[in-house]
Amino acid sequence: MERITRMTLEDIAAEIGISRTTIYKVLKEKGNVSEKTRNVVMEALQKYNYVQNKNARNLALNRQYRIGYSGFRSKSAGYFSPKVREGINRAVREFGDDGLEILVSEFEVENPWQQKTEVFRMLEQGIDSFVLAFSNTQVIEEILTELKARKCRVALLSRDYLKEDQTYYVGVDYYRSGRLAAELLGKMLPPRGRIFIPVTPEYHDNQDIQDRLKGFLKKMEEYSDCEILPIAHDLMEGDRVYQEVIACIKREPELAGIFDLTYRLDMTAKALRDSGRENIKLVGFDLFWEIEKYIEESVIDAVVYQDLSKQAYMGIKILFEEMCYGISYEKKKFYSKLEVITSENLCYFKDE
Repeated sequence: MERITRMTLEDIAAEIGISRTTIYKVLKEKGNVSEKTRNVVMEALQKYNYVQNKNARNLALNRQYRIGYSGFRSKSAGYFSPKVREGINRAVREFGDDGLEILVSEFEVENPWQQKTEVFRMLEQGIDSFVLAFSNTQVIEEILTELKARKCRVALLSRDYLKEDQTYYVGVDYYRSGRLAAELLGKMLPPRGRIFIPVTPEYHDNQDIQDRLKGFLKKMEEYSDCEILPIAHDLMEGDRVYQEVIACIKREPELAGIFDLTYRLDMTAKALRDSGRENIKLVGFDLFWEIEKYIEESVIDAVVYQDLSKQAYMGIKILFEEMCYGISYEKKKFYSKLEVITSENLCYFKDE
């Protein structure tokens, strides 16, 4: 379990071996400080995203507002955890002066029961507010039952499982995201174009992925000239995705489009590249560094993007404002804006 709080001047001073007094002089532009020391201090302040304390009321009163985050790490969606942590760090920078502290616990997606263990450990430490990103329906049901009994605040991140009024959801409208992907692909394809859909094994117990596919298939009814090929299920490992796409290309010479639901869009794009069939239109989801080159070169024609970092920040913000300021939202579902990324606007979304 990891504890995340806003770094203070004392923390930074200890990290770089320069006194707090000297750092204060640099901040206030007072006193005699060498240019070399000034540069070291300024680099450290930038590195640790230090923001001068504008409202230390809660810290002065020794008030702390602790939120527990429990989420997964996944090889097939390796971008998820780093993006969520960006949002967590942003929230700590913004609300750290008011006493916000985040306890972070992550589990491997293949071992979902570890999430229950970690959440219960946080409960034992007095945590009563949680942001949860889950991978298993049975596990989250048991966790939410316990949290409801203890009257805890909860925000579900990225996956929707809202059954109780006191629970918030911050993430995507998956059904609408599937419809958007269908509109993109349907407008790209020629008449009678054939579409291949590779799907992750998570489909079987993941309502969100099911909704995404339902939305896609429903919208594609408006493009009646297009033909949906039999769906390829249970594709998780990158090699398996790659091989299945290659096999489809070989047996379907008239293949015109691919709607990727595997979380391994990079391997689907690689298969198109290696087969010399980059003319096949490819639409998928999310943005991570492995696919950026394929978007730049239009091997991937478009992705539907959700800002995971902003979602994580929003989930924490909602709970913190309720804890600290007494703000309660009647609305329980906070949908992320769906954005479309192509080669022409990728530059605005790439990490610095």
